[in-house]
Amino acid sequence: MRNGLAVFLLAYVWFVAAVARGETATFTRDHVTVNYDGGIDGGIDRKHAEALARVTNAARRAAVERFGFDVPQRITIDVRHEPNGKARLWTDGADRFTLVVTSPDDLAPPATSGVFHVYGMCHELGHVVMYRPIPRHDWLTGDGAEGWAHYFGARVVDDVYASEGPEVWATPYDYRAGGMRRLESQLGNADRAGDKTVVAAGLWKELAETIGEKRLAPLFASWGKVQVDAADPSAALRRVLLEMSGESPAIAKWWDRAEPVMVQKRPRSTFLAATRPAAPGTRPASGPAAAKGATNELAHDDGKSAGKSSVAGGGHAVAFEAPGDNFTLTAVKIYGSRYGAPQPPADDFNVWLCDADGKTIKEFTFPYKVFLRGDPRWVTLKTEPTVVPKQFIVCVGFNPTATKGVFVHFDAAHDGDSRSGLPGGLGDAFGKGDWMIRAVGVPAD
Repeated sequence: MRNGLAVFLLAYVWFVAAVARGETATFTRDHVTVNYDGGIDGGIDRKHAEALARVTNAARRAAVERFGFDVPQRITIDVRHEPNGKARLWTDGADRFTLVVTSPDDLAPPATSGVFHVYGMCHELGHVVMYRPIPRHDWLTGDGAEGWAHYFGARVVDDVYASEGPEVWATPYDYRAGGMRRLESQLGNADRAGDKTVVAAGLWKELAETIGEKRLAPLFASWGKVQVDAADPSAALRRVLLEMSGESPAIAKWWDRAEPVMVQKRPRSTFLAATRPAAPGTRPASGPAAAKGATNELAHDDGKSAGKSSVAGGGHAVAFEAPGDNFTLTAVKIYGSRYGAPQPPADDFNVWLCDADGKTIKEFTFPYKVFLRGDPRWVTLKTEPTVVPKQFIVCVGFNPTATKGVFVHFDAAHDGDSRSGLPGGLGDAFGKGDWMIRAVGVPAD
């Protein structure tokens, strides 16, 4: 589920540490691997691990046979036991799920536990089959993303039941109550009219029934390739959809109703971005020991790491105040390290210069390879010299997964203005400290 993505990497770190301590067991079936604690201290047992694998394999097969989606060759499910927490489930959007249980009771049928286990696995797979072809989906609202996963999950639950029956779960039950029967009931309930996730699910259902379920995969692939203007994504997305549908009037009307629910606009700043060459001979202060508030390096952190984080589905942002008028940004410095495969991915990541309201002034793109694996270090990202307003925000987004991303470090002081999010949504304060992100520039001539 989309909001859960922000904590995925912390769960992954937990899992790696648990493996190192020898506290996990593994069950593999076909294309799914389940890592679990083997029943230690009230965690899940092998029969539930097998049930998770069987359900996810069946859902994976349905995604291919019904919709024609490209699915991961292998899906990994990490099960965590948190006796003082609450049951929850999320995905990294690529090929990994994380399930948290407080006790074996959480895995009982929904009538007892209140948790729709089979639907949950199908729901998370819905996010995966959408995010794989549309890796840059910042234009999609949370309701649009969750609505799609809700429709897909409900549809695939029924397919899982048709192929596996009630015995697929460790304690057999009729889990079709989490399928299309439930979605249809929600769509027909006037009291749910204000639930935008349900509304979005209904819109996705309508689109699938109009253009055909097998045409959703190529549609997503086309949306993933088109150049989208973050300030107004609708034009490009609508054009692709209408071209695929043969300029269907019915699809045009569908888009008119769906766009307000599903498309998120990120307005540009009214501050006019200006560029100029860096002043000759200017050498900004550098290194972790640079003094806070140094002439050409703006920093809130104290240079001492107290932790690190990778924010999936969001970004790392720091607000600054320029020392005078016409301060020109020339670089951004980040203390961190890349994780994942030894060979860096071919992907790029983004740095945004935003105004005080979090609206984009200018966007910069850098290759993942500028960050090395292993020990963290300061990385300097040279930007096109750009004049900033008195109050401005630097935001960095890596679009990470469990096997690709950058750990950005933070200090313990928390005396600056660090935030989590992406341009257009930078109101959430980061409460653990100050991101070790600095703005480098030159003052007015």
